[in-house]
Amino acid sequence: MSNIESKTEEKQLKSNKLHLQGNMPLVVGAAVLILGSGFLGYSVGHRQGLTVSGYDADAQQLVEVVGLQKDRLETLNKSLNAAVQERDVAVSNSNDLFAAVTQAKADKVQSDGMLTIYREVLRQRGGLSLTVQNLGVKPLADNSYEYQLDLVQVSPSKSMTSGNVELRVIRGSEVLVIPMEKANFNFDNFERLTGRWTLPKGFTPQFIEARITGTGLAPIIKRFSWVRGKPVDAVSTSIADIPQVKATAQ
Repeated sequence: MSNIESKTEEKQLKSNKLHLQGNMPLVVGAAVLILGSGFLGYSVGHRQGLTVSGYDADAQQLVEVVGLQKDRLETLNKSLNAAVQERDVAVSNSNDLFAAVTQAKADKVQSDGMLTIYREVLRQRGGLSLTVQNLGVKPLADNSYEYQLDLVQVSPSKSMTSGNVELRVIRGSEVLVIPMEKANFNFDNFERLTGRWTLPKGFTPQFIEARITGTGLAPIIKRFSWVRGKPVDAVSTSIADIPQVKATAQ
């Protein structure tokens, strides 16, 4: 009984061994398939993970870019609003200035018309000889001053008058001649001479004097007080803007 069982087991082992050897290629193929599937799954999962991580990074960068663009847009909007306000103010000021200029032109036309009438009346009454209508002195920085000399005449024959002007500042026996930018004149009714000069430090004039000479003209001398006080002689015309005061002329 034992020998028979022993032979039977040996036959089964041989049969199983032969069966295993016959199916070995299938076993190996299945193992390779299982390992390949696992590797493929890991690879796909890893790539997907990298893709998700890259997407998150791109999304974060996009958020930052959008934030920067939003800040820039807000800044541009503020600049635009400020520019619009400045434009509105400029337009308003321009309109006001245009209206003021228009009114000034209208006033000048009216004033010129009145002056023309007055001159004609003066001509009919013999005219007005050459005289200093106004002498103004305006103090500037660093002991400098600006002068404005207005000359006027009304000739019955409407002839021109010409000549030279000399401005002086006087303190006691000291006389300083003011260097004039334009000392010559040639006009019919009115001419204004302007310029600037600098007084020596420590020199405070008592008077400022205008001397007018010309061909066929008797010398004209007008002296004005530099500071507030009585007229030098008699009042014949006014002077405006002398430093500290309005003075008068003889």
